[in-house]
Amino acid sequence: MPRVLFLTMTMALLGAAAHAQTPMKPTAPEKMMPPGEAEKMHACEKQAAEQNVKMDERAKFVMDCMTKK
Repeated sequence: MPRVLFLTMTMALLGAAAHAQTPMKPTAPEKMMPPGEAEKMHACEKQAAEQNVKMDERAKFVMDCMTKK
Protein backbone atom coordinates (compact mmCIF):
# COMPACT_ATOMS: atom_id res chain seq x y z
CA MET A 1 0.00 0.00 0.00
CA PRO A 2 2.73 2.57 0.83
CA ARG A 3 4.32 1.86 -2.54
CA VAL A 4 1.09 2.72 -4.37
CA LEU A 5 0.80 5.95 -2.40
CA PHE A 6 4.42 6.82 -3.22
CA LEU A 7 3.87 6.18 -6.94
CA THR A 8 0.66 8.22 -6.95
CA MET A 9 2.34 11.17 -5.23
CA THR A 10 5.33 10.99 -7.58
CA MET A 11 3.10 11.00 -10.65
CA ALA A 12 1.12 13.94 -9.29
CA LEU A 13 4.29 15.95 -8.65
CA LEU A 14 5.66 15.18 -12.11
CA GLY A 15 2.39 16.20 -13.70
CA ALA A 16 2.33 19.47 -11.77
CA ALA A 17 5.94 20.21 -12.72
CA ALA A 18 5.26 19.54 -16.39
CA HIS A 19 2.17 21.75 -16.29
CA ALA A 20 4.05 24.62 -14.62
CA GLN A 21 6.71 24.71 -17.35
CA THR A 22 4.38 25.17 -20.31
CA PRO A 23 4.73 28.70 -21.70
CA MET A 24 1.70 30.91 -22.18
CA LYS A 25 0.29 30.93 -25.67
CA PRO A 26 0.35 34.30 -27.44
CA THR A 27 -2.95 36.02 -28.10
CA ALA A 28 -4.15 36.77 -31.64
CA PRO A 29 -3.04 40.46 -31.55
CA GLU A 30 0.40 39.37 -30.34
CA LYS A 31 0.73 36.97 -33.27
CA MET A 32 -0.17 39.69 -35.77
CA MET A 33 2.18 42.43 -34.56
CA PRO A 34 5.97 42.72 -34.40
CA PRO A 35 7.58 41.88 -31.04
CA GLY A 36 8.29 45.55 -30.23
CA GLU A 37 4.64 46.44 -30.72
CA ALA A 38 3.54 43.61 -28.42
CA GLU A 39 5.82 44.97 -25.70
CA LYS A 40 4.31 48.44 -26.15
CA MET A 41 0.82 46.96 -25.93
CA HIS A 42 1.62 45.15 -22.67
CA ALA A 43 3.16 48.31 -21.19
CA CYS A 44 0.10 50.35 -22.15
CA GLU A 45 -2.28 47.71 -20.78
CA LYS A 46 -0.35 47.73 -17.51
CA GLN A 47 -0.54 51.53 -17.41
CA ALA A 48 -4.30 51.39 -18.03
CA ALA A 49 -4.72 48.92 -15.18
CA GLU A 50 -2.66 51.12 -12.84
CA GLN A 51 -4.76 54.16 -13.76
CA ASN A 52 -8.00 52.16 -13.31
CA VAL A 53 -9.24 52.94 -16.83
CA LYS A 54 -12.71 51.48 -17.31
CA MET A 55 -13.01 48.49 -19.63
CA ASP A 56 -15.22 50.45 -22.03
CA GLU A 57 -12.45 53.01 -22.53
CA ARG A 58 -9.45 50.71 -22.17
CA ALA A 59 -9.06 49.72 -25.86
CA LYS A 60 -9.01 53.36 -26.94
CA PHE A 61 -6.59 54.20 -24.12
CA VAL A 62 -4.22 51.40 -25.17
CA MET A 63 -4.33 52.41 -28.84
CA ASP A 64 -3.68 56.06 -27.99
CA CYS A 65 -0.86 55.06 -25.67
CA MET A 66 0.76 52.86 -28.32
CA THR A 67 0.69 55.63 -30.93
CA LYS A 68 2.40 58.02 -28.50
CA LYS A 69 5.28 55.61 -27.82
